[in-house]
Amino acid sequence: MTNASAMTSADREPVLESEYARKTRARLLSAAERRFKHYGVAKTTIVDIAADCAMSHANVYRFFRNKMELIDALAAGWLYKSERTCREVVRRPLPAKQRLVDFVIELHRWKVREHARSAHVYEMLELANHAGRPFIAAHLPVLAAILVEIIEDGNRRAEFVVHDPQRFATIIQNATMKFCDPRLVAQYREEPLEAQARDVMGALLTSCCLPV
Repeated sequence: MTNASAMTSADREPVLESEYARKTRARLLSAAERRFKHYGVAKTTIVDIAADCAMSHANVYRFFRNKMELIDALAAGWLYKSERTCREVVRRPLPAKQRLVDFVIELHRWKVREHARSAHVYEMLELANHAGRPFIAAHLPVLAAILVEIIEDGNRRAEFVVHDPQRFATIIQNATMKFCDPRLVAQYREEPLEAQARDVMGALLTSCCLPV
């Protein structure tokens, strides 16, 4: 019978290497994020990131082929975190209409918090967007799918009747872009955006969600 103590060093090596790679990638991403947010992408080099991690720049290239791969990983992670915030709204024990409002408000608050931390986050997103990265193109459809899930749940619970959940999800996204697009959140940050978002969602839900 094979057990952990009976494993040879050759047996354990791939596991250890995988764990080392995971931790090293995480260290490099953390260092890159700090550099990008403090100095900006253009002023940060692989040498800087390597120095922050007490390793050679050649070692960095074992995990990321270039600076753009670091940017991609951070941008994708940033979008994933915002999507996770929205997914958590789906599970709230609230009426679907309230969860639709909460979806927009939580996404807006998340974008505001991230902008307060650093405007360079958006620089990374813009670079990934201009490079045509697929995770950028997939982001809005992912958010739309979460909205559809809430809308369909409201239909099932007979809270309202929405005949085309996908279309209504798109309407919500278009109508609330000012509150959820990072560039617009930054541009209109002096306005009472959260109150405006609630007003917009109230009008949408009144006009588009038919009572049962």
